Amino acid sequence: MKFSKKTEHEAKSVYEVNENLLNIISPAGIDFNDTHTFLGENTGKLFFVSKYPFSADYGWLAPLCNLEGTSTVIEYRHTESDRLITILDRRIKEMKGNHGALKNESERAVNEKAVRDLTRLVERLSVQGEPVGYVNIMLHIQDLNEDRLSDRVKKISSAAAVCGCNLKLLKNRQGTGLKAIAPYGIPDEDVSNPGLRNMPISTFIGGFPMANPGLYDENGYYLGFTLNNRLVIVNPWMRGKDRTNSNWVIFGPPGIGKSTFLKYVLLLEYALGTRIIMLDPEEEYRELALKPDIGGELIDCSGGKRGRINPLQARKTAVVDREELALEEAEGDYLMFEKEDQSDLSLYLQQLKVFFRLRFGNENFTPEISATLEQFLIALYEKHGITWETDIGGVPNEAWPLMEELYDMAGAAAAESGISGFRRKNCETLQTLLYSMAKGADAYLWNGPTTLTAEKDFTDLLISALLDADEPVKRAQFFNILSWAWTELSRDRSRKVLFGVDEGYLFVDPEYPDIMRYLRNYSKRLRKYEGGLMFITHSVVDLMDPAVKRFGQAIIDNACYKFIMGCDGKNLEEARKIFELSENEVSLLNQKNRGQGIFFAGNTRLNLKVDVCDEFLEMMGKAGGR
Repeated sequence: MKFSKKTEHEAKSVYEVNENLLNIISPAGIDFNDTHTFLGENTGKLFFVSKYPFSADYGWLAPLCNLEGTSTVIEYRHTESDRLITILDRRIKEMKGNHGALKNESERAVNEKAVRDLTRLVERLSVQGEPVGYVNIMLHIQDLNEDRLSDRVKKISSAAAVCGCNLKLLKNRQGTGLKAIAPYGIPDEDVSNPGLRNMPISTFIGGFPMANPGLYDENGYYLGFTLNNRLVIVNPWMRGKDRTNSNWVIFGPPGIGKSTFLKYVLLLEYALGTRIIMLDPEEEYRELALKPDIGGELIDCSGGKRGRINPLQARKTAVVDREELALEEAEGDYLMFEKEDQSDLSLYLQQLKVFFRLRFGNENFTPEISATLEQFLIALYEKHGITWETDIGGVPNEAWPLMEELYDMAGAAAAESGISGFRRKNCETLQTLLYSMAKGADAYLWNGPTTLTAEKDFTDLLISALLDADEPVKRAQFFNILSWAWTELSRDRSRKVLFGVDEGYLFVDPEYPDIMRYLRNYSKRLRKYEGGLMFITHSVVDLMDPAVKRFGQAIIDNACYKFIMGCDGKNLEEARKIFELSENEVSLLNQKNRGQGIFFAGNTRLNLKVDVCDEFLEMMGKAGGR
């Protein structure tokens, strides 16, 4: 009998090995040496907390217990308070004795605060009898190999440093420490003693991870909940520590719930007395503004009778003081002036030349045309009795020059006898450039007194018709509207005002970055006027063109409140770099779950699931999608 030889085929998997799943289903080998642990395929290191923050906030332990790739063990043993009181008494005495030797006022202020804090702590322990115990915190950091472990240890050490803690390697005790952190937990004094620290029980309990609700701002409003069901209650007008302004940036592709989140925030702010001004390219807020409970107003800034803004009417400008600049920022990137050196009219003339350059185009707005235009503007203002010393806020709308007057002045100058050919040519060119604005197709936008007045607490500025206009017209009117809006935002320093710029990518023009530069001025300056800028766009990539990146980056960096919703591809990669997203955060965004994303409030970052009640959803209407 003959047997046929079977042909053997080598099977190859087309899937990558899932190391996490492999570790779960495979028996784990356990080993260790003086500095490392080895659990299955993972390499790890055991650390203990050797230094704690001088003063601990509510929920201070939470960051240490939610570190990626890390197991945290916390031990607490009750003890008598006498020893800690003795140590604190000695420390207070030393600090008081050293106070006179401190030379700087800042050092003395820090020393005085430290003495007050320690004195209150002694009172809690000795007078109120608060219990005291020894705390030990150990962290087991793991990864797939030594190189990745080193990177993870650096990140976690940095995260611990932000919390005011230092980590120290548990040398020569890795095996004993492994037993102590295991689920069966075998305590060992040899492991615990190096990290023991005296601590009042209120500090320990108050810092526990489950004591942290996620985010709870006093006088805040409910946005939603985190993935582990902790509440997110935020007050964007709160100031202190890492919260210095009320600016927002919101990123999210179409259909992810971006408009719903924004309308939800606007409704909550409006209910709490905040004035709302929205720049609305897609008319997404029309229904919301007209709801009886809102009673807002719609103003068409694309040529409506109520929406004209006379560019020649001088207004306050959004300038930035030099002392507000960050080290890497250049003065030339801002519209920046010294207040005592220039009047409001002088400041506005600089801004007005930007408006005309946007309308004429860089190729037409030559230095000669710029100088000729400035001469005519100064003469025209003087003709109307407006000088450098005039209080521009007291001049009524009807008293300001009109565009046709500027056009006629350029024509009259060109017709004068005895002027040079060079002068005549500049006047004729300027008159030609002004024709459409004064007499032609664009006169409906700019030739006439300002009619735009915002009287309600919810104002929706409609600009959808501008989207089909020529690029120069669109650019100039966008800038004109931003100039008008600053007047409203800075009118009353005691009134909270939010200015929303929706579809922010429309304002990003690499050839003409002036609009983004002006919005960057907004983001810097608004905190001094109890205002906030909300910049909403589809993706981070919208702001990353090299010509505008420094302005877009500043708008992002200046915003204390950020919400990044589901994204992928290049947008996700840019977001990962800019916001230093963790692996879990990248995975969350890549899922593109509706109404879910990464929320930042200062240095706090949370995986937020937005929770909107049905009554609010009904008020929002259907604009922006379902």
